[in-house]
Amino acid sequence: MSLIKQLWIAIIVIVLLAFGSSFFISAYQTKNYLAEQLQVKNIDNATGMALTLSQMEKDLTTIELMLSAQFDTGYYRRIALRDVAGNIVTEFSLPAQQVNAPQWFIRLLNFEIEPGIAQIQDGWQRFGTIELESQTDYSLVALWQITKDLALGFLIIAMGCGLAGSILLNRVREPLNQVVTHAEALGNRQFITSNEPATFELKRLVAAMNRLTGRVRFMLEQEQKQLDQLQRQYELDPVTGAFNRDYCASWLEGYFNNTDRSEVSSVFMLRVTNLQGINLQFGRAETDIWLKQLVNAIQQHHGVRLVSRLNGSDFFIIADQVTTTTAMCEQLVNQLNSRCLLDKTLNTAPVLLVGLSLDAVNSRQQTLSQLDAMLVEVESAPPSQSKTLQQPQPYDTLADATAWLKAIRQAVDSDRIMSKVYPVQLRDGKLLHQEAMLRLNINDEWLSAGQILGWARRYQFTSQLDIAMINRALSQLAAEESLQLAINISEQTLTTVAVHYQLLTLLQTVPTAVCQRLSLEFDERLVIKHQLLFISFAPALKALGISVGLQKCGYAINDIQDLEKLGIDYLKIDSAIVLRYKTPEAAKVLAGLIKLAHTLSLTVIAEGVVSPDDIKGLHQLGFDGLTGPGIA
Repeated sequence: MSLIKQLWIAIIVIVLLAFGSSFFISAYQTKNYLAEQLQVKNIDNATGMALTLSQMEKDLTTIELMLSAQFDTGYYRRIALRDVAGNIVTEFSLPAQQVNAPQWFIRLLNFEIEPGIAQIQDGWQRFGTIELESQTDYSLVALWQITKDLALGFLIIAMGCGLAGSILLNRVREPLNQVVTHAEALGNRQFITSNEPATFELKRLVAAMNRLTGRVRFMLEQEQKQLDQLQRQYELDPVTGAFNRDYCASWLEGYFNNTDRSEVSSVFMLRVTNLQGINLQFGRAETDIWLKQLVNAIQQHHGVRLVSRLNGSDFFIIADQVTTTTAMCEQLVNQLNSRCLLDKTLNTAPVLLVGLSLDAVNSRQQTLSQLDAMLVEVESAPPSQSKTLQQPQPYDTLADATAWLKAIRQAVDSDRIMSKVYPVQLRDGKLLHQEAMLRLNINDEWLSAGQILGWARRYQFTSQLDIAMINRALSQLAAEESLQLAINISEQTLTTVAVHYQLLTLLQTVPTAVCQRLSLEFDERLVIKHQLLFISFAPALKALGISVGLQKCGYAINDIQDLEKLGIDYLKIDSAIVLRYKTPEAAKVLAGLIKLAHTLSLTVIAEGVVSPDDIKGLHQLGFDGLTGPGIA
């Protein structure tokens, strides 16, 4: 209930109590006063009439005429004359009259006044007794009018107090709202500061909250700086800023350990030819600048996931299969030839590039040896700069990409979709949720996400797959109350506002209890790339009770500005770091990541856990949950 409503209720209650007490005190005092006056009037009038009658001739007709004339004045309700024996000689009275006042008021404050009685003398003898009752209706009407005036006065006072209270409260509503917003932001792990209001109590409260926010923000900044230093020291090449060889090897190991990968990637090896000669010609400093420029050009190319430096002249590149490996290789070579020329008289950069699709190999060792062999072949056949190996995919049974799109669309429309789940286990053995991986039935064969998403992405169909998966997950959650599911969201869904609206409209039709058991996950690199869209989309999801998390985290977490403003609930650390947790360098980086996440009260989950033997070590390192082939 709002403060304004509470204020009005308090004013109404206070006014009612004040009016009630004033009514009873004032009404009963006025009634008693009027009753006393009427009683005195009865006695005085009865005595005066008795004196008058005592001096008159005791003719009954004359006496009746006099009493009648007195009664007709309208001030009396009853006049009676009794003889010595107490019998009524003559009597004048009015029947009960309609009083202009409510019945409850009449019953509550009705006058009960004794009649005035006086003796009539006839000389020295007693002639009789006169009884006189004054009219009380006028007093009752007057009392009712006084009560109405009192109620009206209290109502006007109440309205005035409420209006004045509302005006005063409106003046402090802004700082109150500011305090509420600040408190909600702290509850959502967002560290903002507020201007201190003029109100003394609120000023102290806001100042305390600002101090708390400042301390937490300082801690967060320190953790990010330490993590950035650790990553630069242990994960990155100091010259180019690319990842080192260990990270590349770990990424490949995690890729091949993941039997249900979301998509197939392409990898490339780039060699700088005659690096020693370039160093001698241009100098070490100039060469280092050029190498850094080369890595930046590669990283900015569409589809490149990461770049790793294997040795002085060799670089390893991982890219999503946006196009074919051959097309990607040609585009990358052309871009480097246009942006990274050392000698303006030449048309090509001093680089060689070879690539292959990872579905053409089965292990890390085979990948690296195959790329090395291809580089040797290119070096021995100048002026060729590139070579690719892209074996036909075993599931590539359809004629072309258009046929794939048609088959995927038909499978979604006919609800030939399912999910395979993998558990995310917390430290206490309970499940945080289960990761739901896409399965689509095409030509009576269930295909995985890695076999489908490349084609779906080519024709911008991934958001439809996301909606279909969420629809299916909601049905499963509604049918099984103990189930909790997590679904990975594609780049197209994150970057398309119309899909945001469609998804939120769908989720708004679902009970909150169901939404609270659904988690939506976004790749870290997508959030970095589209942070503003994510910051606007994530709160709308959380308002519906949905958990939001980042997956494949670690290698660029410091590139996210104002991490606390994302409003996420958990992080899933990339297997490329997790698999090396036993090395001192990787352990320090992981400890920094975990400490940073725990500062924001985030749950931290290790991806790609291969062996059950690693569970204890990862828990000791500080992970809250684990997922991967080694988790049953």
